[in-house]
Amino acid sequence: IATPMHQLIARRQAEANKQHVRCQKCLEFGHWTYECTGKRKYLYGPSRTAELKKALKEKENRLLLLQQKLIKQCRKKVFENIHDL
Repeated sequence: IATPMHQLIARRQAEANKQHVRCQKCLEFGHWTYECTGKRKYLYGPSRTAELKKALKEKENRLLLLQQKLIKQCRKKVFENIHDL
């Protein structure tokens, strides 16, 4: 059973912790979303599809660069082997 003193201490700790809390509705600090009286702010972010396409494109580019590097190395070895003959 919580005494009134424990309740007061818990309430004060919760108020102190709210300084670091960010409302998910208005994006301001200092209050919880259910306490918010502000308007909802819209944050633009890329769609998941766009993020996946970007990651895929980056992976393809890395693989293409690796492929080009390997081709150069193979050509160099072939060229060295031809000159050794």
